[in-house]
Amino acid sequence: MNSTKKEDYTKSERFLAAFNIISSEIEKMVEARGHIPFYRLVDMAKKKNGLIMTYKDDLKELSELRNAIVHGRHFPAYTIAEPHLSVVELAEKIAEELTKPKTIIPFFECEVKTFQKTDHLREVLKVIKQHGYSQFPVYDQDRFVGLLTNQGITMWIAQNFDKNSMGNCLDAYLSDVLSFEKIKKNYIFMSKNKNIYDVREKFLNHFDLYATRLEAVLITENGRPDEKLLGLATPFDMVRIPFLT
Repeated sequence: MNSTKKEDYTKSERFLAAFNIISSEIEKMVEARGHIPFYRLVDMAKKKNGLIMTYKDDLKELSELRNAIVHGRHFPAYTIAEPHLSVVELAEKIAEELTKPKTIIPFFECEVKTFQKTDHLREVLKVIKQHGYSQFPVYDQDRFVGLLTNQGITMWIAQNFDKNSMGNCLDAYLSDVLSFEKIKKNYIFMSKNKNIYDVREKFLNHFDLYATRLEAVLITENGRPDEKLLGLATPFDMVRIPFLT
């Protein structure tokens, strides 16, 4: 039985096949009814999908290229030019990411070190020394109460060192240290089924929305704070998210 490989198709055939997949996936994403111009579909979908937001300009250029190389005045339409291989491969990669998205779990899956608000600061400092972590989810039993960061810890020690001995500082409860975190909107929760590009967009746009740096994306089954943590993403993890170009 003969198997057909990518190389057996022309670049224009590969490009059009990938573009049709992209267009179809975006239409399903926005639940489009009737004919909607592709650029409008992209503008609608970018609000729902981080991959579309990341590649919104590329997608609109791919649409223009599609219109340029397909001669539509005759039926059936035929191509009048061959796109560059790099453009074909970009379209194919976007199509693949839309049909088989990389979700944030298992991509960011890890065992997250958490603390109780009644734990002492010295316990967190031991973890920093051993592992170099800088974000620490804090709970009251099973209820999430906030994200403690190394910056917040440093500021708390700086403000309290003159009032207490270092021993007393280290014995401070995390509830006290956490109350010193000036930034309250430094974390978000996300569902494990979101794609990795959704995470990137959250980190890129958080400051514009809240005028503060996003320190961590906390990942649970459905993105609720009362669920078990399945993983955690930090700004340093963004280099792990591949660019398709």
